[in-house]
Amino acid sequence: MYWIYLAIFILIILTPKIIQDGILFLREEDVESLIIFGFGILAFILYLAKEKALLRVFKEKLRLQKRTNIITRDLSDSYSYIGEMNRKFDIVKDLVFHLPQGTADMLAKKEPETYQLIIEAAKLLAKTDSVSLRFVNLRTKKIEHTVENSSAKTFDVFDAPTLSASEKTFWEDHECIVVSSPERAKHMMAYLIFPKTTNRVDDAEIFKMLASQALLLFCIDRYGAARGETPRINEKR
Repeated sequence: MYWIYLAIFILIILTPKIIQDGILFLREEDVESLIIFGFGILAFILYLAKEKALLRVFKEKLRLQKRTNIITRDLSDSYSYIGEMNRKFDIVKDLVFHLPQGTADMLAKKEPETYQLIIEAAKLLAKTDSVSLRFVNLRTKKIEHTVENSSAKTFDVFDAPTLSASEKTFWEDHECIVVSSPERAKHMMAYLIFPKTTNRVDDAEIFKMLASQALLLFCIDRYGAARGETPRINEKR
């Protein structure tokens, strides 16, 4: 394109040398002016075409840059999501691997250490320091056992009638998240309660699994008559 501009510029300069006579009724000066004007118009048209092409390239560059930014953001979100899922998998895996030994220790020592594994897992997943695990008898509408790692009164509003009244397994109440075991056992339900720390909780199924696991341990502890010992429950009303 630059060579075309150079050629037009040279032709404009040489026009007076090339045109020596007039044409028809036009004088020599008039012919030179028309030719120079024609070269100027041609140069202007080429300039507009080049500018339009550059504008098109600039718009395409912006589109590609925007798409690249979107892809980069999506990749970053994907890596973050994968990292978060790996962390959650490690938490659940650690709980599952330690559960047999923890259950054996619970039955042998008659102490509820195993519930602490579930509490710690819930704390890590919920990103909070306060978690309450409650076992409610749906027949008597009473809380038969409570495991908490906080002395705050945050969970006092969640009594047995309040918990058993809901038919949901995952809901929000009093700025807290409540997760229940999907199924009952011996008229018992397990409930995990923790403060809502994020706008959205995507781990409902994992929390339900923790609640179900807690209910299983509770049933083993209370109804495991096959071990030949008197089951015990430390109630906290």
